[in-house]
Amino acid sequence: MKTSLNRCQRCLRTTVWICFFECLFIALFKFVVGLTSGSKAMLGSALYSLTDLVSAFLLIVGLNVSGRPPDRGHPYGHGKVEHLVTLLISLIVLLGTVLLLLASTFSLYSVDLRPLHWIGIWASLASLCLSHIVYRLVVCAGKQTHSAAMTAHAKHVRLDSVSNIAVIVAIGAAEIGFQQVDPLIAILEAIHILFECSKMMHKAINQLMDGAIGRERLVEARAIVADHPSVKAIKAIKGKHSGRGLSLDIEIMFDGRSRIGECKATVRALEEAIKRGMAGVDAVNIRYRPYSGADTMSVST
Repeated sequence: MKTSLNRCQRCLRTTVWICFFECLFIALFKFVVGLTSGSKAMLGSALYSLTDLVSAFLLIVGLNVSGRPPDRGHPYGHGKVEHLVTLLISLIVLLGTVLLLLASTFSLYSVDLRPLHWIGIWASLASLCLSHIVYRLVVCAGKQTHSAAMTAHAKHVRLDSVSNIAVIVAIGAAEIGFQQVDPLIAILEAIHILFECSKMMHKAINQLMDGAIGRERLVEARAIVADHPSVKAIKAIKGKHSGRGLSLDIEIMFDGRSRIGECKATVRALEEAIKRGMAGVDAVNIRYRPYSGADTMSVST
């Protein structure tokens, strides 16, 4: 288990560096091709790839910090750095998208719409293939390590693929006489990116503010606890996002005749069972007290 986890962490770091150099190459490549072909959509896509590059750089910084073990100043670890990085990524995407939207709008009403060049289509196809390969790597690394920042970057890479398809359509339309399709496609692309960006920001802010986890995860934890024969009742279960993983706070009741040593041993066993049985849970706090028939159950699931 530990060997598998270490392998996933190494894969995660390797994938991040692959993303960084891929974004650097694609951004420069698109910028040169955009100037050569005269496509506003391609230049906008190059700008978006540039935000991908900054995103990958922030990802490197964020993962290096969030992977540090807990210390005296940060007893709960450094996992929230990932959500902060996700928020910064979203803000950078927002800035790049606004610039793209403004540039495309001005181009739409420009009287100087010169013909585009087919080289833009071939460049977009090559970029699309490369982006898809990197997207699959990022998705795999994000799922295996439960990394919020990697998941956000995967969406970012996918949107870059959408921009490549948009450029192909724009240049193809311009070649048959519809030059204004190029800036129009860029505007539609910007609107789509703004929508995705707003969702990423909402999720990051929710997790930074210790947003509650889904009901289905609480029900999953409750089933594990209720299955233990020593647990007489479950008073409450609460959960929140904590860095890469989830944090659970559970209050249970034992038979009033149980010894303290037995109760503590059961609590430790339950904590280990929850961490083994629930993916993504890295912190479990279980409180206990004696049970009497007069207690009223108030289970928050």
